[in-house]
Formats: sequence, structure tokens, C-alpha cells
Amino acid sequence: MKYIFLLVINIFISLCKSHDDDRVPLYIGGTFPMEAGSGGWAGGVACKPAVMMALHDVNKRRDVLPGYYLELNSTDSKCQPGLATQQLYDLLYTPPAKVMLLVGCSPVTTIIAEAAPVWNLIVLAYGASSPALSNRERFPTLFRTHPSANIQNPARVSILKKFGWKKITILQSVEEVFTSTAKDLEEECKLNGIKADRLSFYGDPTDAIKTLIRQDARIIVGLFYEKEARRVFCQAYHHRAFGRKHVWLLIGWYADTWYLPVPDEHLNCTAEQMREAALYHMTTESLMLSTDDSVAISGMTGREFQRRLNEVLETDPANTGGYPEAPLAYDAVWALALALNCTINHLPSTKKIEQFTYEDVSTYELLFQCMKNTSFRGVSGRVMFSNSGDRIAKVMVEQLQKDSKYHVMGFFDSSTHLLDWKGEDEWLSDKGPPADSTIIHETVLTVTSTLFYGVLMFCILGIGMSIALLSVIEHNSGRMIVKCSQPKFNNFTILGCIICWITLFFIGLPSEHIPVSHESFTAMCHFRIFTLMVGFSLGFGSMFAKVFIAHRMGADQNQQLANREKEEADGTPWESIRTLIASMIGRSAASLRKSSLHSEGEVRNNILNQTIPVNKFYAVLTAFIVCDIVICVVWVFFDPMVVDEQRYPLQEPPEGSDDDIMLLPKLEYCKSENEDVWTALILGYKCLLLIFGIFLSYECRNIKLHHMNDIRLIALSIYNVAILSIITAPISVYLIRNQPNASYAFISVTVLLCTYISLGLIFIPKIRHIYTVPPSEEEIQNGGNGVMKGLTKPEQRRFEQLVAENAQLQKQIEEREKRITQCAMRIELLRKRSSLQSQFNNNSFSINDNSPKCRKATTTTTTAYIELDNLRQIRGKYLINDKQYITNNGVFDSGDYMSIRDDVSSCSSDEIIL
Repeated sequence: MKYIFLLVINIFISLCKSHDDDRVPLYIGGTFPMEAGSGGWAGGVACKPAVMMALHDVNKRRDVLPGYYLELNSTDSKCQPGLATQQLYDLLYTPPAKVMLLVGCSPVTTIIAEAAPVWNLIVLAYGASSPALSNRERFPTLFRTHPSANIQNPARVSILKKFGWKKITILQSVEEVFTSTAKDLEEECKLNGIKADRLSFYGDPTDAIKTLIRQDARIIVGLFYEKEARRVFCQAYHHRAFGRKHVWLLIGWYADTWYLPVPDEHLNCTAEQMREAALYHMTTESLMLSTDDSVAISGMTGREFQRRLNEVLETDPANTGGYPEAPLAYDAVWALALALNCTINHLPSTKKIEQFTYEDVSTYELLFQCMKNTSFRGVSGRVMFSNSGDRIAKVMVEQLQKDSKYHVMGFFDSSTHLLDWKGEDEWLSDKGPPADSTIIHETVLTVTSTLFYGVLMFCILGIGMSIALLSVIEHNSGRMIVKCSQPKFNNFTILGCIICWITLFFIGLPSEHIPVSHESFTAMCHFRIFTLMVGFSLGFGSMFAKVFIAHRMGADQNQQLANREKEEADGTPWESIRTLIASMIGRSAASLRKSSLHSEGEVRNNILNQTIPVNKFYAVLTAFIVCDIVICVVWVFFDPMVVDEQRYPLQEPPEGSDDDIMLLPKLEYCKSENEDVWTALILGYKCLLLIFGIFLSYECRNIKLHHMNDIRLIALSIYNVAILSIITAPISVYLIRNQPNASYAFISVTVLLCTYISLGLIFIPKIRHIYTVPPSEEEIQNGGNGVMKGLTKPEQRRFEQLVAENAQLQKQIEEREKRITQCAMRIELLRKRSSLQSQFNNNSFSINDNSPKCRKATTTTTTAYIELDNLRQIRGKYLINDKQYITNNGVFDSGDYMSIRDDVSSCSSDEIIL
């Protein structure tokens, strides 16, 4: 059909020539890429018929080129520069001379336009968009009705800004037209704060597509020919570089159905796959067809031109190469004709345009100025040229939507740099256009709500329980089981537990639904450590103070008893007296010794049951608190903590989410320069206290103190706190500190177990006793001194008796101090008697008149005397045999008894006996 049309056009031109033999032909050389060749642009299929239509319309106008008509000498360049060079040579050196050259396809235009100035030829390109062609120094005689590809870059940037895309990837073929366009686009993006990466390929785009996927490219600007575009999108389909997460911005001069596979290309994709991959892509192209009803210089509107062109095309316009550029080719002929018309009008009368030769510089210069000043309305819109020879035009933006048709989205005015968006864009996702890259959502790793609120519930429960315990203990403060357990320091234990529970709330912040500002987090860094240390010191320190004081009391008492035993053992005279008594009374000495040990135990018990000064407890507790304050103050002053962040690898979003996001976990934590040193110092100091507490608790396991009746329960509580803390503290501080949930769980479980078990061990037995054992009469009356309040009635009577007897004996000892020396001398004389042993064996002996030497009685001997006093009062004196007696003052024979009675009457009887 097209050949028939061309034949008709040629016949018509011949007829015109026959009717106007005086019209002179002006020859134009033209190259048309009728085939794509090795991946080029086959725009000549639609552009050549448009050029022929323009020649017909120009030649039939009498007001344009009067006396002349245009004749075209054309070739098929196949968009191959090498072939085009040969054809250029043929055109130039085949008469007649050509006044102008008409070219299409950027590679061919580059070669021809660069060589044309040698022959003083104007080159007019209808299908060359390479930005490199705007270089006036390199291409001084080139003009283009096809706008430069660079004119689309501001439009592309406007689209990127409209959708908020700040990152793009440019995928280009290696041809110069696309390389120069890509470089210019990079510069435009840089000026507008958009990051642009660039990839190129030659032939097979597979590796380039893989790189796109690897770089997570989402907004892709494609710069390649139509044939290459099909290869690209076939690979994009196989590598899933399309759809909800991707947007492609392509060149707009492809055919409407460019994405459908061509049989001879052997693509590994079906038509449906290609369609799926190409859906929702956008194109930018200079406005090539007037969309309004304005009449062009040819007398047609843009739509009328399309109808005429569609009638002569043999193929579907959507599948015809160069169809969008056909209006540009049509207007190129009109621009050429008007420039020649201008030149003819300005030539000297002695010179004719048909006399033009390749050496005619003046005609060339005049033609150049006329072409530069050409301005008219064509079927593609207003046609005019810039100083660089580029067409000034608007840019049209289209989108291939789900009905497989291109829809106009808007227009970009190159002169005003304004984007007029009129259409409704469509996207695969209902949420609108995709992001320019994977959306990175920074998620702060916090304690989960379930864990946080669970711990908080136990803390609140513990605080309520503590308040109830305080109320019950205070209400029953008169009960002996409460009074004799140091209730004030039990209250400190409760206070320490409450502070630890409150600290758990701050340790769990920020939680999942409780954000914390940066300033607040910084303030909490030292606060959490300080409160936990103080809570630990109050809770554990009050228990530690009890076992420490109990241990000291037990140790002091043992030392006192040891000193007394040593004192008695060191007194050689007393050992002799014991031997003497044992010889005299036999088994009665065993009873004497047993009674003496019993009295010693009672004295021990009475001493351990004495009231404990409260200041001893306060001293221990104050030492703990002062150490904590000093460490925290020095830490804050010399090495304050700040909030730092630790970022983790990207994570996939929750399953089922259709958002194009990745999660970037980050952990906010407190950090100081020497944090490890301070942590080790605190942990070391606390661990030593825990270990020492375990030791003291073990040492006090058999001590019974009346005024610390819960010492064993306190010891068990210390075991509980020490073991749990020593195990979990290093783990939570050093091993799982970067895992907020695990760390918080470890700390919380440790604190909760320590506090709950300790309070249970200390208070549950007291509460049970209070509510199961009714108060005694003494507890109701609440009388007596501090020691007597804790004793039963028999114990009180026995205690009073011992106190009175000890006071009496002490008085006697003081009165007889003067006679000690005399008693001691007499006892020494008694030992020296040679017949003493025989007299003992015969149950007879005597004592001379020498004054005995007496030693001061000790507490133990005094107690023994008290035990024997009743026996002495009942019998008075005992007869050993006919001549010897045991009296209140000793053992004497009947002869000596009366002689020494008066001498020793002033000595205490207990001094002599023991």
C-alpha cells in the first residue's frame, strides 16, 4: 500500500511539473531508517510517508517556494552509521547538488551532521534526540524538529519530585545518544537533591537487571531503543523487577504495543508476561502531535494529520515504527520549505537558489539564518529552534494502564518548567506509587508490652502486699514475736523491696507503647542504677546487719567464756582445791561440776538475750548507703552516661504485610567511656557482700537471740538473695545486655524472686503466729523492762534470783578482800604438810595455825557456791569419822577444829570450799 501511495505521489509531482514547466526543482537528500538493524530505531516506516505527504502539500502551495518544487532523494540507512556514511557519499557526489539534508536516527545524524559543514550543507533531523547533538561547536549546521532528549530530563525530574522519589537508577544502552542523556539526567538529579545511579549494557541486559535487583533499585529510568526494551522487560519479568515495588520511566517514542514479542527476536517471554511486566510504566516524550484544534500552516489539525497518515500506513499504527515521530517529519519538510523560501527572498537578484554549490558559503550562511529564525505552527505544535538548533517544545507524560493503553497524565512546559498533571495515575497497589527504595522503618528494640505489664503487675502486687504487711506489723507491734524481731529493720527490708519494684518500672522503659524522649532516657541512665543499688542496700543490708550483729554477739560471748575458762585453768591453787574437794566428797564433786556447767549455760543465755542497741544496725546500714552514694556521685561526675544506639541487620516485615518496607532494629542504651570498670566495681562490691552474707548466715545457724527471733529466717533469705543475684547479675549485665526482653526478664525475675521469697520467709511466720496464737497476758499488759518482756514467768523468777544472789556475793567478796592474803597463806601451808596424803587416805588430817591464803572468787565459783548453799544450810556440818568433820569452814580434826575456828572465821566459806 505504501508503495502505491509513493507511486501516486510521484505521478502527481510529475503532473505538476508538466503543468508548470517553469518550476525549478530543489533537491533534498534524505535518509530513513526503514529497518531497526542491530537494535536501532526503525522510524522511517512511518516518517517517510509523512515526509512524502509534506512534500505533496508544500509543492501544491503557490505561496510557498513560488517557481520551485521540492524533490527528495532518499536512502534506507537502517540506523547504521557506517551504511549512512556510504549513502552520504553517494548523495553528495551524485548530481544534482542537494541544498539540504533530511536525516533521522541519532547515530546516523551524528555522522552526517558532523561531516555536513565540509560541504556547507544544512542538516535537518526529524528523529534524532541525542543531547550530544546540541553541541553547536561539533554540529554547527544541525537543526532538529525532534526535541533533544535532554528536554525530557527536567520533565523526569518533575515527575520524581511529584511522587517524592529521591533515589533512581538509570539503565541505558551504550549508544552515545543514551549516554549523553544519562549524564545530563544525573546532573539534573544532583541539582534537585536526587540520588541517581547509572548502569549500562550492550546487547544482553541480563547482568544489568541482576545488578538492579542486587542494588534494590525501585525507580528505573530506561534509555534504550525499542528492540532492546523488549529484551530488558523480558529479563525484568524473570527477575521480578516489576510490579508493586518498581516503576519504569521509558522513552515515549516507542510504538504503543512495543512490548509484544517479535517472532524473529526469540524472546523467552510470552505476550502476557511482557504485558504484565510493562504495566504501569510511564513514558516521557516531547509533544509530537498538537492536541488542540488549532490549524497548522498546512491547513490541517493534528488529528486530521493522523487520519491521513493512518490511511496510507499498511500496518497498525500502534505497531508502526516512528509513528509518534511522524508529525515531526511532516513539520521538518515545512520548516525546510519555509527556510528555502526565506533564502530565495533574500538572495541577490543576480543569484538563484538553484545555483547553490557545496562551495557557496554566502547562500549557506543566508539559509542558516533563515532556518534559525523559522517559526510556524505545525501539526506537532509550535515549531521554533534554539540557538543550539534544538526544537523548543512541551513534554508529554503518559502511563500504560491496566487496559493496555497509554493514557496522558500531563504536560511539562520546558519554558516555564511547570508540570501540568491532568490524568489519574494507576498503580498495582491500592496504597499508591511505590517508594523509591525499600522503606526503612527504624524500630527501637524495647521490652514487649506483655512482659512489661506482667512485671509491672507483680510489682504493684508486691507494693500492695508490702503496705499490708507494714499495716499488720504496726497494728500488732505489742506482740512478742514482732517486738523481738527488730521490726524497724524489717521495715527497712520492706522499703528496699518497694524501691527495687519501682526501679523495675524504669528499667523496662522505653516499652512497646511507652516511648521515652532522648533527654528523659539520659536522665534515667544513672537514676535506674542508683535506685536499684539503694533498694538492694536497704533490703539486703538490713538482713545483713542482723546476721552481722548476731555473729558478733556470738563471737564476743564465746571469747568471754574462753577467757573465763583460761583464767580458771591458769589458777594452780584452784586446781588443788578441786582435787581436795573431790577427795573429800567423792561423787558430790560431779554434782558440783554439773551444777557449775548448768549455771554457766544460764549465764550465756542471759547475755545473748540482752537488748541489742539499735545504733549497731544503723551503723551497718549507713555504711552500705554511703558506699552506694559515693560510687554513683563519682561515676556521674567523672564519667557521665549518655544514650547510644546499636543498629542491627535489616529484617523482613511481619508476615502478611504488603508494605514495601524493611525493619531496621536499633537498641538505645546507656553508655559511658569506662562503663565496664564501673560495672565491675559495683558488681564486685555487691558480690563480696553477698558471699560474706552467706558466710555469716552459716556461722549464725545455731545462735538463738531473744531479740532477733527470726535470725534463721533472715539467714535463709540471705541465701536466696545471694544465690539468685550471683547467678543472674553477670548474665544480664554482660551476656544479654543487648537483648532487651531477655535482659529485662532476667533482672525482673531475680528481683521478684528475691523480694517475694525474702518477705515471705520473714513475715509469713509472724503473720501466722499473730493470727493463730492469741496474745498472752504479758503481751496485753505490755509491762516489764526490755529483758523481762521476752521471758516466761519461771524464767523471770530464776533471773531475778540469780541477780540478787550475785549482788549479795559481790558484796561479800568486797568485804572479805582484805582476808584474801591470809586465806591463801593457810591453804599453801596446808599443801606442804608431809602427812597430808596419808591423812586423806585415813580420812584424817589437821590444819596448823598459819593463816591461809585465799583467792578472789570468780563468777563460776560463785555460782557453784550458790548451788551448794542449800546443802550447807540444811546439814551445817558433816562427820567424816570419829575425829574429823566437814563444817561450814572446812575439814578439820576434832583437836584442831576449835583452835583454828576463830582464826578463819573471818574468811568467806565459799572461798575456802572452792
